[in-house]
Amino acid sequence: MSRDREGFTLIELMVILAIMGILAGIAVIRFGGVLEKAKEGATRGALGSLRSALNIYYGDNSLYPSDDLSSLVENKKYIDNLPLVKLPGTTHPENRHVSVGASTAAAVTDTGGWAYVNDPASASFGTLLINCSHADSKGKSWAEQ
Repeated sequence: MSRDREGFTLIELMVILAIMGILAGIAVIRFGGVLEKAKEGATRGALGSLRSALNIYYGDNSLYPSDDLSSLVENKKYIDNLPLVKLPGTTHPENRHVSVGASTAAAVTDTGGWAYVNDPASASFGTLLINCSHADSKGKSWAEQ
């Protein structure tokens, strides 16, 4: 009686599963920081979009808004809504809150969200920053972006 061999033995299947497990482990380690970098990129992009909306507002009105940036989203003329700030690696939750102050030191309260200088008498009037003093993945402070 001859038996034709079809399929894999248990040992062969276990070796294949072990190899797949090793490859999956390498992939997780290699691409683990991709999500954090994507969130950082989204925050930097949102900062650029919001600064552009501020500049368009300035072009239309010859001055920056002196409120909490709510005038930018009124009637969705300059921007649909304030972008979400995502700060991976920090304790700050993702939010759209705008902290305002008469100077950059007063506006940056390290609570996440946006920091905006809304005092027309200030030399830094119209400055928009990310409201976080922690460092990003490149070691640069978010508030200095």
